[in-house]
Formats: sequence, C-alpha cells, structure tokens
Amino acid sequence: MPDLTAPQASELAAAADAAAVLPSQRAAVPAPCRMAALDPVTGRAANTVELLALLKGDEAVLRAAFEVAGRMLAGDTRPDSQVVSVGNASGNPMMLLAAGIVQSSLNGEPEQAWAQVQQYPPARRAALLSVLASWLNYHFAGLDPIALAVQE
Repeated sequence: MPDLTAPQASELAAAADAAAVLPSQRAAVPAPCRMAALDPVTGRAANTVELLALLKGDEAVLRAAFEVAGRMLAGDTRPDSQVVSVGNASGNPMMLLAAGIVQSSLNGEPEQAWAQVQQYPPARRAALLSVLASWLNYHFAGLDPIALAVQE
C-alpha cells in the first residue's frame, strides 16, 4: 500500500481522535497515525524510530496506542462480528494475536487485550503494533479486508 494521501491521513487523524475516548489516550494518538500514514514497506525505517520511542517511553502511552489502534480497527469485522485477518500471513501467530487485540477492543475488553500484549517482550510488542499500523494503513488507503477475505 502507498503512503496515505492528505485526505486519507486527515480521515485517519479524525478516526484516531474519536477512538481516543479517555484523556490518557490523547497522548498516544500521534504515533499510530504517523505509522499508519506511511507505506508499511517503504516507511519501515520511520516506523522503527516511532516504535523505539514508544517502547522507551511511558508504558501507559504504549498501552494507549494499542487501545486506540484496536478501537479504530474494530469496524473491520465480518457480519458475525469476528475480526478479519487477510493475506498470506493470516494464520501467523502475530496476525492472530493482532486480530485478538482488535476483537478484545470490539468486545470492550481493553484490559484483556493489554494483558495479552504484556506477555511478550518489547520487540514482540513493537512487531504487534507494527501489524496494527499496517492494518490501519490498509483500511484508510481504501482496502476492504472483508472483501479480500471473501476472495481467499
């Protein structure tokens, strides 16, 4: 997917603001937005810098970034409200964990999602947030995961 256009990035920022329902989540909004605005492949270096800053910073901001990203992706579900993971890595454990985080957000269980994330070392947490940022990029670039899943 390409970098998001200005209108797509604006839509992303508005969705992130709406997803940050708690005041403590407002500080986390810029990081996932910057990450999701970049192509997941060509923006890898910039996203690594973003991830390292999140990992070295306040854990509450990292948690809020997961919560905001999960809430933003909660609309990408099948009619039975299950999260859709598409692509050739959809069975990958990291993809399944990312889908579980979004599902927990959808179910209103952010504590459960964070408990899952905390079981992993920082590098794995960063990879997981990177997956969520990629999914946000796909979503705001106009990719319909449900339509793709039907084609698989």
